[in-house]
Amino acid sequence: MTHNRALRGIFHRLFSPQMVKSYAPIQTYEAKQLSYDLLNNPKDFYKHNRRYATSFVLNVTYGKRAPIWECKEIADIYGCLSRFGRVRRPGSFIVDTFPSLANNPIYNMFSDWRRVGEDTFKKDSEVFMGFWNDTKERVKDGSAPHCFGKVFVQSDFEDQGLDELTCAYTWYTLPPRPLLSV
Repeated sequence: MTHNRALRGIFHRLFSPQMVKSYAPIQTYEAKQLSYDLLNNPKDFYKHNRRYATSFVLNVTYGKRAPIWECKEIADIYGCLSRFGRVRRPGSFIVDTFPSLANNPIYNMFSDWRRVGEDTFKKDSEVFMGFWNDTKERVKDGSAPHCFGKVFVQSDFEDQGLDELTCAYTWYTLPPRPLLSV
């Protein structure tokens, strides 16, 4: 079974209408926190909205809140986003336009595209595996709240041929978005 097919099967179970509705209290709680933050400190409007969105996704995905903007989880997530923005910026690496250069030893001698890619992968993998391992530990000791990650860890991902790194990256790339209605 291909990874995509296995992931689709797991996501089908995770995104059922009942599961999506179960995340509504998280969104309501985070919206109340956002309202409080905006009323008490309106000049940080942008920061409060970013905290709200990030905390909602962290909570639904990993069962972790981000009560303030200045926390490690938010710094880690935005570090990944920043790295992604740098490597995906059009024109960052000429090899994106001319893939045949990837095997050109002269080009590779003067370009750092491969090193940047490996460094980005290493740093991002540390973040994602940190969230994965933390969630696994909380599931094992019974302290994991209802969240996407808990259900994913308890799924049959290994029987589907998925490894932990693939799962950890999948959480990050396909988290539930804020609900429009429930």
